[in-house]
Amino acid sequence: MRTVLITGANRGIGLLLSRLYGERGDTIVYATCRRPDRANDLRSLSADSGGAVRVLQLDVTDGPSIAACVERVRNEAACIDLLINNAGILPGGVAAREPSSSAFGSLSAEAMLEVFRTNTIAPVTVSQAFAALLQAGDEPRIINVSSDAGSFSRSATGGSYAYPASKAALNFMTRCMAADLKDSGIVVAAVHPGFVRTDMGGPGAHNEPEETVPSLAEVIDRLSIEDTGGFYNWDGRPIPW
Repeated sequence: MRTVLITGANRGIGLLLSRLYGERGDTIVYATCRRPDRANDLRSLSADSGGAVRVLQLDVTDGPSIAACVERVRNEAACIDLLINNAGILPGGVAAREPSSSAFGSLSAEAMLEVFRTNTIAPVTVSQAFAALLQAGDEPRIINVSSDAGSFSRSATGGSYAYPASKAALNFMTRCMAADLKDSGIVVAAVHPGFVRTDMGGPGAHNEPEETVPSLAEVIDRLSIEDTGGFYNWDGRPIPW
């Protein structure tokens, strides 16, 4: 039985990944989010999954919450085979970015730090906390859900500030973790799920999650230790740094 843990599983990409992996029949999904009591769609998915999708509380920016989640998983599972660090924020979403983290002249240090805490630091601290369970896994991998907005090569405009910078920093953190964990056999990669119509992407995004996320899951499953440290599009194409 394969074990997957997904952060930010209450909506959008995280919710769809939880459904896809939960439907496989040979996989237990620990679908985590900050407020399970408000995650109606996720709780319905769990109720209908026959035990394949299990909802856990996890605030990825809170140390005690991370520790409690690790302990809960350790009490139920011998290992984690796949950790998907999906939780992320873009205050206001693409269509109505909050100026305090995106507009020069209105930037707030605390607002920008909140974005970095969630998008950059949390994937590392969560991965670190679950490292022992991952090392016990079968072909273990850590997947950091990034964005092509964090690609220096593809950035040609100003604005946005905190969100793309947080993803560029996450990509570098991915490289660091890949190097540190390679000898442990843990694959670490960053992925871009596409510009999708979620609460974050908004109605003007290019794709529905159902168009890109199934392919993204296939890409994740194909990754090997030779691919560690890479940055990949939802269709498997490498993305330039």
